[in-house]
Amino acid sequence: MKSKFHTHRCGFTIVELLVVIAVIAILAALLLPAVQKARLAADRTDEMSSARQLMLAWDSYAVQFKESVLPGYKLGLRAFTQDGDEVSEVSNTIAAARYPWRLAPFLDYDFRTLYRGINSRALEAMQQQELESYVYVVSVSPSLGLNTTWVGGDQNELGFNPAALSNFGRFYVQKLGDIRKPGELMVFASAKGSDPSAPESTLYEGFFRVRSPQFAAGQEGRWAEEITSGTSPEDTGHVDFRYGGSAGIASADGHIETQGAEAMRDMRRWANRAESEDYGLSPQ
Repeated sequence: MKSKFHTHRCGFTIVELLVVIAVIAILAALLLPAVQKARLAADRTDEMSSARQLMLAWDSYAVQFKESVLPGYKLGLRAFTQDGDEVSEVSNTIAAARYPWRLAPFLDYDFRTLYRGINSRALEAMQQQELESYVYVVSVSPSLGLNTTWVGGDQNELGFNPAALSNFGRFYVQKLGDIRKPGELMVFASAKGSDPSAPESTLYEGFFRVRSPQFAAGQEGRWAEEITSGTSPEDTGHVDFRYGGSAGIASADGHIETQGAEAMRDMRRWANRAESEDYGLSPQ
């Protein structure tokens, strides 16, 4: 008597596989925004931590230099590498004019503090370059830009100019004691930009300075009327509203927060003498 064997189907049919793939795709689509949101929140937290450390370093600079705040941007300032070499000799004077190398001693030369959050990967690439190139490029794109025009002074915006100071008075903060409302005056903000000497170069999630929406009284505003994720950095003063439409900011009293573009248009956040949101520099 012959035995009868019944074969049993194994595996999935094409239809079943397509159903499984569709389910996976739907789940991935549902999870991706949550993952991206979590990653953005982690980057924001990391950058806020960096901002706190920057403010401690900024305060330490002022303590060492008899209450004088860190100069914003000025050619001819001296800065040194961790090995004691003068930055202007290793690279050029522009690298020392920007704040990172001048603040670096107060951060124990740990540039990871300057390149945190979303910008940390850029630092890793920079560190692979030759010393001369590294010393220059690392001065360009720290995650947080300094409010150079109004805090410390910027030679490109009438800072350190005797005639301008005579005409406009001490319009930028030079001493800690100058600050009228430390809780309102912004020192650092999330920034974005590319190397000014090569505007078509890589756009980094960082820049060494941020510029206010207004400068001189009577001039047109410097920011775009409407700011979106696609607005060029030049049209936002290099402030980057990368956290769901908000930028991280550090104020002179040391507190850290995030603010949207409209709140950041208020000149009282930028200029020590500002008494209105549309303040512009005018003769005294």
